[in-house]
Amino acid sequence: MGFATAMIGSSVGDRKLMAAGLLAGTTQIIAHALGKSLLFCSASVIEEASGTTNLDRLRGIGHRLPWAGAGLTIGAVTLAGMPLTAGLTSEWLTLEALMQQFRVDHVSIQLASAITGALVALTVGVAGLTFVRLVGLTTFGNVATSHVSRSTDRRPEGRIAVVLLGAGCCGVSLLAPLEIRLVATGVSPLVGHSAYQGVPSPWLVQPVYAEFSSLSPTWMWIVIPAFTAGLLILAWLFSRGRVFAVRRVPVWSSASPGVHRGIGYSSFGFANPMRKVLANLLATRQTLRTVDRSGADSAAGAGVRAVSQPTLAYDIDVVEVVEQYVYRPFRPALRTIVRLAKRLQSGRLDAYLAYMLIALVAVLALVTASN
Repeated sequence: MGFATAMIGSSVGDRKLMAAGLLAGTTQIIAHALGKSLLFCSASVIEEASGTTNLDRLRGIGHRLPWAGAGLTIGAVTLAGMPLTAGLTSEWLTLEALMQQFRVDHVSIQLASAITGALVALTVGVAGLTFVRLVGLTTFGNVATSHVSRSTDRRPEGRIAVVLLGAGCCGVSLLAPLEIRLVATGVSPLVGHSAYQGVPSPWLVQPVYAEFSSLSPTWMWIVIPAFTAGLLILAWLFSRGRVFAVRRVPVWSSASPGVHRGIGYSSFGFANPMRKVLANLLATRQTLRTVDRSGADSAAGAGVRAVSQPTLAYDIDVVEVVEQYVYRPFRPALRTIVRLAKRLQSGRLDAYLAYMLIALVAVLALVTASN
């Protein structure tokens, strides 16, 4: 979306709009490069240590693998665009760049940009829900398995990767004005000095256009921790030191006796609200059925015939809309093209040399015709 905004600016001759789009797109690349690299490193440690990628089986894995859990958390909040991470600045710049389309005198571009901005905002919300699900289950959930090799989390190269990439995710946010200046230097051959207007002062960043809006990720690193510390101090003072006391009571199970709920939310439970909200788009199908299970009456003793114990089962499924209605219709044609392309791969050197000769002749003919 950022680079598309830059292309729109190029088509209408607005260098500032080009600069706003390039800054947004490039900072998104930086944030995702850091956040995804950190997630991949942490996920590889978790998979090797536990032998699974099932979220329900990985519940509370961060308690046993603290380094990998910390990396997973930082990477997740970075991609979700949360404050104090590089993702916040890049997401904000992208939305701000899309908001500049009122400067273009084309109704179609303005409408497309408005719809795109709404979709980006929806994506940010979905990303937040996704990573809350991931972090809530794996890092802060109750421990579900004890079969974990902790030696994998203690490897020095893994810890160095988590420290460096985690520091990058947070440090880029802390030094966001310097990041924007660096990107502006790189794109200045295309847009001139317009990109440098994205940093009006050493503390602020803005979407190039002056007095439209501004953000200070650097001040967030000062204000948010300070307010948090002040809140904790006030809570400690007014509670006379009892704020950190732990009081253990039986878990309230919504007054429904006889219902087994396990140890907390499952990955299914976290994703279920999205299935409900987007039921029309995802074509969510829900089925409630009765399953007969054979069991023996324990009070009657051995040799008594089995009795049927009806049990309710709840099934839910969604339709992969893009796969079913976009990819699947083209699948037969693409497979035909692949089968035809395979015939060209004969493994014979003379055939490949012939292909190169044909390509060379075609290029020469094209150049000659263009001149």
